[in-house]
Amino acid sequence: MKSILLTLILFLQITITLTAQSLESRINEIATEFDLMGSAVVVFCDSDSLHYYFTGKSDLARNIDIAQNTKFRIASISKSVTAIAIMQLVEQNLLDLDSDIGNILEYSIRNPNYPNQSITTRMLLSHKSSIVDGSTYNNFLTATYNNYPIPNLSQLLTPSGAYYNTSQFINRAPGSYFNYANINFVILGTIIEKLSNQRFDTYCREHIFQPLGIDASFNVNDIANIDSIAVLYRKTNNTWEPQADNYQGVQPVFTNLTDYIPGTNGARFSPQGGLRISAIDLAKIFRILANINSSPVAILNQSSINSMLSDQWTFNGTNGNYYGGLFLSWGLGIHRITSTAGYDVVLPESSSMQGHTGEAYGLISDAFFDTIRRVGLVFITNGCGKGYTIGPTSAFYTVEEQIFNAIETYGNIDNCLTVNTKPLEKDESGFSIYPNPAENSLELSISNPANPSLLKIFTIDGRLLQENRLSTKNSTLDISTLNKGIYLLKIDNSVKQLIKQ
Repeated sequence: MKSILLTLILFLQITITLTAQSLESRINEIATEFDLMGSAVVVFCDSDSLHYYFTGKSDLARNIDIAQNTKFRIASISKSVTAIAIMQLVEQNLLDLDSDIGNILEYSIRNPNYPNQSITTRMLLSHKSSIVDGSTYNNFLTATYNNYPIPNLSQLLTPSGAYYNTSQFINRAPGSYFNYANINFVILGTIIEKLSNQRFDTYCREHIFQPLGIDASFNVNDIANIDSIAVLYRKTNNTWEPQADNYQGVQPVFTNLTDYIPGTNGARFSPQGGLRISAIDLAKIFRILANINSSPVAILNQSSINSMLSDQWTFNGTNGNYYGGLFLSWGLGIHRITSTAGYDVVLPESSSMQGHTGEAYGLISDAFFDTIRRVGLVFITNGCGKGYTIGPTSAFYTVEEQIFNAIETYGNIDNCLTVNTKPLEKDESGFSIYPNPAENSLELSISNPANPSLLKIFTIDGRLLQENRLSTKNSTLDISTLNKGIYLLKIDNSVKQLIKQ
């Protein structure tokens, strides 16, 4: 018996090793096929990183390889970290998501087409503010990064401002229409400064990165080793051209931060896209949002995380710019993946995911997680020589599709499938629920009911809330006592995610 057990253990070890090797081999093939300058891939679940792989160069001219500590300017995934900072202020009772942002910034911000309607922090987080990146936005950013003194944000958003233009606003009522825009998070960064009386970069360092033991920052001067920052590239006429963060081992000197007053223009620290962080440390942050965190440090309450992941906008055909099907649902600083075939599909076997994408200066980045399968991923590349084209099966780029499919096929990610750390069988449509999201009641149908079946409802951190005995194939479930948020429904070994709204 002992020899049989040892043989079985050896077989499982060999199987897992071969699976990991297959994923590594496939990632290397993708890196070669798409001519990636460099890449980092992390697959994570409850305990720690399930896999991590690094390919190529972080600095071509100096022959520095992408490594575990390589930090990337991750572009718009930064917005999710900015959202975490906002939710911390909500927890401190310093901020009401539904109050007029003018009350915080001390000047009125109004869509000229709807002058009597307030714009709120919630609208900024969910890209429903009606404020967009207008014709003067880039000029304002250039002045922000280079001028002294740094212009006040009011110069962009109020009619008397030097950079004001009505193109900063779309002709839609605030709160009614989704339009992804960087300016929303520039404003949020300024709000964080105003309420905390700290520079945005300092606040995030002290309240997010340092508590988690992460060497990351919205200020490149905070990074301990400047050589760990990846150069971002584009390939033009068969030549790799640096686009950003080409520091050549020398810390940059910023000359316009003297006498900067927090709360005047958070854009100086790029809350919309300027975070430098490694792929592994980014996974640590998203593991917290996925509630599959192994760190004892809590940077947010569970209720705040639930709010971030909750449905703030879902495309109905007319209520937003859906970017060719890439954006179909949004939370608070979180891109909600609906897994609609041909559009926003990440892991093909996941029915929904949450996270964010990024793209800037030749880099693309992804960080997503599935709270049901208990798995997450990070993918970052600092340049693609083949160029970026939309994939054949989704609204993501082809190289992203290939990475997602490789993780699904070779990643051995069913090992992540847990509730209360107990393994579950993969859900093979054992039951269905409708509607989802739901309000006070839920229609439930069981494919092969036991007599009776036992339904258990858990919070996403695995805490059991209630049990129901179900004696029929179809039933109506009263969920009026549940708070708004995300829950796990389990019948036998099948699990589904429910969003209560």
